[in-house]
Amino acid sequence: MVCPCCFTIPSVIIKLLATASALSYGQRFLTKNSNKWVRRISFGITLIISLILVGIGLFLLVLANNNDLRSRGFANFCAMQNLKDGGPMNEVRCAILNEADISGKVLEFGPGPGTNFKCFVNSTSIDEYVGVEPNTYFKEEMMREKEKRGLTFPLDFAPLRGEDYVDVMSESFDVVILTHVLCSVDSVESVLANAERALKPGGKMIIMEHMTAGEGTKLKMFQEVVGPIFNIIGNGCK
Repeated sequence: MVCPCCFTIPSVIIKLLATASALSYGQRFLTKNSNKWVRRISFGITLIISLILVGIGLFLLVLANNNDLRSRGFANFCAMQNLKDGGPMNEVRCAILNEADISGKVLEFGPGPGTNFKCFVNSTSIDEYVGVEPNTYFKEEMMREKEKRGLTFPLDFAPLRGEDYVDVMSESFDVVILTHVLCSVDSVESVLANAERALKPGGKMIIMEHMTAGEGTKLKMFQEVVGPIFNIIGNGCK
């Protein structure tokens, strides 16, 4: 549902539409003295690119102003991509979690569709698991993934932002997990404070995050281009 009083147009959408307009105008200006076939081919290519940019812009505009659609779409995307077995990312993820020897009461911030569950398959030491996840569309995916992996521990789904998980009893969890979640929170400090407060003395806090590439690298440039787009598609990932 779109809230008319909350309607926003992110700057990345304005840039996409402005680029489409600039391409259309520039094509006419640059080819005005060319023969008709060059003009026609150039016009066709420019039209296709401009329509693609406008289409992306309109798609992002709808997502940016419809929280329910954005949350549902992101949950479906993560379920398709993150629940697959194999791959370099899963190898790193499971190596970290297996080395940590997850056991006892486990609290995870931003579990998504249960991405880390594949790494718990050989662990029978988890007594209780709580997932703090504001996107409620992930709950059903988590339950399905838990059943698929044959995991038997009790699962409690807390539909809250990490910043708002303040009612948890202090020093009550043996393990706190945060993987690829701090990039999408409003206050990293608040989430980490809640995580630290929930952890028992001597407990384990496991953090795994993606980072920006080094300054001046091509990957850094690519991240800066797609970052604003993924911020909309990725439910706030910055």
